Amino acid sequence: MNHQFQVAGVDGCKAGWFVAVASLTKQGDLASPGEWTLRNVWIADSFREVLSNTVDCLLVCVDIPIGLSSDTKPRRCDVAARKLLGRRASSVFPAPIRPCLSAADYVSACKVNFERTGKKLSKQSFALLKKIHEVDDLMSPALQERVREIHPEVLFWALNGNQPMPHNKKAVPGQAQRHKLLEGVLADMDSVLAQAPPRGYVMDDALDALAAAWTAGRTVLGKAKTLPERPELDSKGLRMEIVYSVE
Repeated sequence: MNHQFQVAGVDGCKAGWFVAVASLTKQGDLASPGEWTLRNVWIADSFREVLSNTVDCLLVCVDIPIGLSSDTKPRRCDVAARKLLGRRASSVFPAPIRPCLSAADYVSACKVNFERTGKKLSKQSFALLKKIHEVDDLMSPALQERVREIHPEVLFWALNGNQPMPHNKKAVPGQAQRHKLLEGVLADMDSVLAQAPPRGYVMDDALDALAAAWTAGRTVLGKAKTLPERPELDSKGLRMEIVYSVE
């Protein structure tokens, strides 16, 4: 296998999607994971643009639900992630059911969700509804071989020695801790981030995308697992899973 490959990590942001591309520049061995280098960062207006501009990437990991339930049963991957994260469990928002995606407003989305599940849709989930819909419209089982779901807090749990992060990612100490962890696995990180667009995102969007890019590379190298270990399929045949890196 040629280890000179590129991968991408993607996180939603105010301006669209924050994209980070990394490559494995030095092959490692059993004692070392090799050297990963951050190559580029940019903001895409749409997820279709993300896909068209990452065709050279072997894998794209994105922080958005892929594979959606259509009934009362919650996604097992979300349940497993909350259990794993402990103090950070609240960062895993319940994914909306697919019938909610076409709702015009929060009231309508809550009504659909309540009729199907007996629960209202959280405001956090509704805030992501447009982006979830955007991805769901494009996703297929074939595309899922190249585009897979991650959750940033699960990734940082793995980077932090299988421990939940002690501080929230919106807080200055939390961002500093996440930055330090990423510095240990991504070369040229700060110099490339310095060239990022000046607006349209916040720092935790960038850090989450970088963690996703590193995880994408680890996944291609066979250094990853999924929550749950045996994912269930949704009505479109998509795997409902969250990918994360392992040693």
